[in-house]
Amino acid sequence: MYTSGDVLSADAHVEAVLVEMTLVELSRLQDALLDELRTGMPSTEQIAKALERHSIEVAAWFRFRRASGEAVKIVMLLGALAVAIAWLTHRHMPAPTHRLQDAMARVHEDHVYMLPIPRSDPCFCGSGSRFRSCHGRPPLAAPAV
Repeated sequence: MYTSGDVLSADAHVEAVLVEMTLVELSRLQDALLDELRTGMPSTEQIAKALERHSIEVAAWFRFRRASGEAVKIVMLLGALAVAIAWLTHRHMPAPTHRLQDAMARVHEDHVYMLPIPRSDPCFCGSGSRFRSCHGRPPLAAPAV
C-alpha cells in the first residue's frame, strides 16, 4: 500500500481514517490494541492482525510505519486514538487532523505528556489512572512550552 518514502503520506492517510471513524469504532480499535498489549510486547504482525479486524487501513499503516522502536509506534497510535476519542466524547465532533498529527509528532519527539488529552480523562495506555497522573505527568526537566 505504501512505499518506503511515503511516511508522511501514510501518517496523513491513517489520520484521515481515524477522523472518519465513529466513537464505537475508535474505542474498539483502542481496545484491540490494549488487549494485545496485556500479554506483553507482541510482534508488529500480531498487532496488525488484531487491528485488521477493525480497520484494514490502520493495520496497513501499522505494518508500514517505522519508528525507533515498536513501543513508539504503539504509543503513536494510542495517542492519536485517545485524541480522536476525546474530541468525539467531549466536543461531539471529529478531531481536526492537525490535532492527530500533533499527537503523533509529540509521541515521536518523546513528549507524550504534552498530548492534547483532557487531563482528567483515563490515560490512553489502559492503566485506569487519569492522564494527568500517568503519562500526562511532565518529567522534572520538561522543556518549557
